[in-house]
Amino acid sequence: MVDPFYVQPDDELADMQPQLKRALALSDADFARLSPEVRNLFAARRRLGHSWLDDYEVVVEIVSNPGGCTCGVAPGQRIVLSMRHAIKPELSDAPLCVHLLSPILAVFYMTFDRASEGLNPLTPIWRFYECPHTGEDGGAAKARCRVHLRRADTHEPVESRILPGTAGSAP
Repeated sequence: MVDPFYVQPDDELADMQPQLKRALALSDADFARLSPEVRNLFAARRRLGHSWLDDYEVVVEIVSNPGGCTCGVAPGQRIVLSMRHAIKPELSDAPLCVHLLSPILAVFYMTFDRASEGLNPLTPIWRFYECPHTGEDGGAAKARCRVHLRRADTHEPVESRILPGTAGSAP
């Protein structure tokens, strides 16, 4: 049986080459030099579909701010981001703080890799983080956040470990 999560060495990704070359400014020679790992990441789009980045949002919800940090976030406020890493201001009500948002980059680093395997990119390991800005109080006043994935169309949280509609999910 062929593993659907493995790109065959002779797979030239012909169905995707025009879009990838245009989006990434790759020449034919550049494309020919892509490593198997990069080809696997690109091939994951076949399993996820081309709408995956638009189907989900990442929600950063402030759960505590014991020291009343200077940016003014309060428990219950949210920052909503697209899977393309863009803040959705129309859905966000928390003040934007570069210190508070910087840890979200690590979350985005692993989202595509996990989702390409059909897994929810935000597992219990990545559900909480805190502002990295440490003041004179040794960090006691740091704001803390809960992060979750939700459907962009319904805003329903995605709780399952396997993303609906991917190769790893049930029909």
